[in-house]
Amino acid sequence: MLEMIVYGLIWCFAIYGILVMLQEITRKSTYQKVEENVKLIMMVKNVEDGIENYVRELKMGNNFYNNLVIIDLDSQDDTLCILRELEKENINLKILDKQNGKLYLENQIK
Repeated sequence: MLEMIVYGLIWCFAIYGILVMLQEITRKSTYQKVEENVKLIMMVKNVEDGIENYVRELKMGNNFYNNLVIIDLDSQDDTLCILRELEKENINLKILDKQNGKLYLENQIK
């Protein structure tokens, strides 16, 4: 009886694993088609504690966009310095201050 329960659990996990694998294959092939046209625009202020990890995770994760624009809203901490360092590392990243960010957004809407 215990043996049947163990085999049943193994089969459940195997089927679950196959379904997750198929879902991942389908998701990646779907997102690759729109990769060039998708932008993420973030507005940040005083987020020095987590911005580096967040940007690295966004750029190296399984996301379907490759253009990241960050608008700094006059941060009083080291947020802008951290973002400039990331920009130097050749991460596809555009960093704008508040005024240039406003102009950028206005041009994107047109």
